[in-house]
Amino acid sequence: MAWLDTFGCSSCGLPVLFHGDPRHPGHVVIDHVAGASAETCSEGLPDLRVLHRFCRRRVRAGRDGCSMVLRRAWLGWATVAFEAGRDEERYGTRHYLRFGLHPGRLSRPEEFRRHWRIRKMCCATRACRYYTRARAAHPLPGVTTAEDTCS
Repeated sequence: MAWLDTFGCSSCGLPVLFHGDPRHPGHVVIDHVAGASAETCSEGLPDLRVLHRFCRRRVRAGRDGCSMVLRRAWLGWATVAFEAGRDEERYGTRHYLRFGLHPGRLSRPEEFRRHWRIRKMCCATRACRYYTRARAAHPLPGVTTAEDTCS
């Protein structure tokens, strides 16, 4: 199963986690493509895709039509919340859409969009760094990386 470590999530494109807590938002889930059947695949195989646990839940909720940056930002927000020990059931869909920001709680509510864009980019950056670093922590056996060859 080690060869699956090379796969990225079909929704956000970031590497999936095969090690650690299965409740982690970035843990691997292999799911059937909704609405597809085995007859649509040219090789007769079922149409499966590799997803993060969080991305699978979001796709099933019908929120897959967003930009790649937004999908990665949501994953980053969920990962930060999980790492902080917060229960994911505590947050609803609107909380993820707003990245925890509430217009009424800001000192200047008219600047909500600006704060939201900044938080979106910060969360997307955190997700990219976290999942590429996690993949480097568990490299494929026998494969050398650029860090291994540099002295």
